[in-house]
Amino acid sequence: MELAKALVKQRNCGIDYIDAIPWGTHICGFYQTKEDLLSIIIPYFKAGLENNEFCMWVTSEPICHDEAMQVFEYFIPKLDLYLKRGQIEFLSHKEWYIKYGDFNGLAVLDSWIEKIKNATSKGYEGIRICGNTTWLKNRYWKSFIDYEKMVNEQIANLKMIALCTYQLDKCDIQQVYDIVNNHQFSFIRCKDTWDSGNLSKFDRIHIVSEIASSIAHEIRNPLTTVRGFLQLIQNKDTSNSFTNYFNLMIEELDRANVIISEFLSLSRNKEKNIKKENINDVLRAMFPLLQADAIKNNNEISMKLGDIFEISIDGNDIRQIILNLVRNGLEAMNAGGILTLSTHMKDEKVVLSVQDQGSGISEEIINKIGTPFITTKECGTGLGLAACYSIASQNNAHIHFHTGSSGTTFYVKFKTT
Repeated sequence: MELAKALVKQRNCGIDYIDAIPWGTHICGFYQTKEDLLSIIIPYFKAGLENNEFCMWVTSEPICHDEAMQVFEYFIPKLDLYLKRGQIEFLSHKEWYIKYGDFNGLAVLDSWIEKIKNATSKGYEGIRICGNTTWLKNRYWKSFIDYEKMVNEQIANLKMIALCTYQLDKCDIQQVYDIVNNHQFSFIRCKDTWDSGNLSKFDRIHIVSEIASSIAHEIRNPLTTVRGFLQLIQNKDTSNSFTNYFNLMIEELDRANVIISEFLSLSRNKEKNIKKENINDVLRAMFPLLQADAIKNNNEISMKLGDIFEISIDGNDIRQIILNLVRNGLEAMNAGGILTLSTHMKDEKVVLSVQDQGSGISEEIINKIGTPFITTKECGTGLGLAACYSIASQNNAHIHFHTGSSGTTFYVKFKTT
């Protein structure tokens, strides 16, 4: 019982936007520059030292061991005292992660546990660590991600706070997903601003959007070129016998283009065309398109539009939210179902609701709804709902839902001021 009480005691994280956290917290911080990294590390360790925690920084580029010591001497006036009594330790990645010549995740985790035992035996509350990861090579990636998973599974029972820092431009999209998936929450520090998510969901959306906005256009351009040449060759008489193959290749390229568009919709860097609009007008204009989608699925669309205020929105963004939610709802229902779109005012907010008559969302994924790459569809990307959440936040709105055996209703609530 005493151990349980100790483990839930809140600690000052030191990082501005993160509240107090308990022992057993595993955080991921993405950064772009050396300055970004230092702005995370210094307050993080300063808080630990001031709260009687043993601190250890495993360094790698862009900050080496000696530079780390110099920086801390400048920003932490009592560093000599902390070093003298052995409360803080600086090690290079070679001295910790690959000290035996190769990376062994289980051995590293055992070493952390031993550090905890030593620290608590000397009267420290627990340990606070940070490991920078620019040393990671592709050959270590799988074993390191497995190690991160082990840490994430066991850390709840340890008097330990762990911050893993990754340089964003050294990670591809799949690596970012692996990283975020093996931490309790994540954030990005870049360009002198915090770009943080709402713990487990919005961090994934924002991190993926940062990468998507930087690479999606570069992928789309060659795809467009390849598609054009395929169409050109397809029109030649000598290619008639290969028409089915050409059609298949073009369809696959179009699907890739749709996926890229979904990635781009996550980006918050798009130019906005914000103006006063009434969502009822948007729905009425879209109704023929939505009705056509419903008919293809042997379903019906019903609209119940209330008296609502005009609000400042990007109309194209809202159309995409509506289209994504409606198509998800139609796909969730059997033939003969009715999907209801409605609007009303509540607590001085404009509320758009999309209600289906499906079987509801399974309990296993309820908490993951809106997270990139989470999907129950055989050919889905898991980006549609993530895009909705991202777009809503860009238009001063938020999304929540209610689900049960008789169907699911998504609510998009827009602030009017």
